[in-house]
Amino acid sequence: MVPMQILIFLFTLYFFVIGFCGMWRKKEVKIKTPRKTFALVVAAHNEHAVIEQLVLNLKQLNYPKDMYDIYVIADNCTDNTAEIAEKAGAIVQVRTHPTKKSKGYALQWMFDRLFKMDKQYDAVCVFDADNLVHPQFLMEMNNRLCKGDKVIQGYMDAKNPYDTWVSGTFAIAFWVICYISHLAKSNIGLSACLGGTGMCFDSEILKKHGWQATCLTEDMEFTMKCMAEGIKTSWAHDAIIYDEKPLTFKQSWNQRRRWAQGQ
Repeated sequence: MVPMQILIFLFTLYFFVIGFCGMWRKKEVKIKTPRKTFALVVAAHNEHAVIEQLVLNLKQLNYPKDMYDIYVIADNCTDNTAEIAEKAGAIVQVRTHPTKKSKGYALQWMFDRLFKMDKQYDAVCVFDADNLVHPQFLMEMNNRLCKGDKVIQGYMDAKNPYDTWVSGTFAIAFWVICYISHLAKSNIGLSACLGGTGMCFDSEILKKHGWQATCLTEDMEFTMKCMAEGIKTSWAHDAIIYDEKPLTFKQSWNQRRRWAQGQ
């Protein structure tokens, strides 16, 4: 019983110290000149209801339009996601595989194709199909890349915090994590953790090390692979994406179970 109490005390002390470090933000002089080119990648499986909204949103980012392109992976879709995305202005890549159906496999497939194209990009950003993205997102990622960061996570805000008590609870959890974990660790020079969407990668990192993160929590897997190579995940507090949270307890349960299995 005593060893368990000591263990709980140490965990509590650790999170208290880390959380305290998230109570402020370091002053930063930002680079506001667009220098980096981006491939914006969206992995979509039967997302006909939301994909148009995201593509149109990405087309309105405050960044030179000739310095980024929008790619949608229509991954094993049985609906008209590909047609809707293409009509909205995205470059659609259709993928079909009988067994390898996770987001991790879709991204691995897309990155392999992307780096074989004639047009090359300085960096790749990844979003979920149900996201919305703040207009300054690419400017913020451009700033971090120009300062030498290689793997970057943006601020994950909630798209629907007031819809239900479940989505509200998720929103609060993510707001807390953004401050007492990601921002706090960033303030003291530690690595943040990728969150599955709102991610940005220097293309050379992906070319050199590959993706190869195909488990149920591909974001955490790639974070660990980078840390093993001495590459930390940076935190871009002002690069905001709005992620849609589960509405019902059943949706929440299924999502959390999948994450727990992956972890």
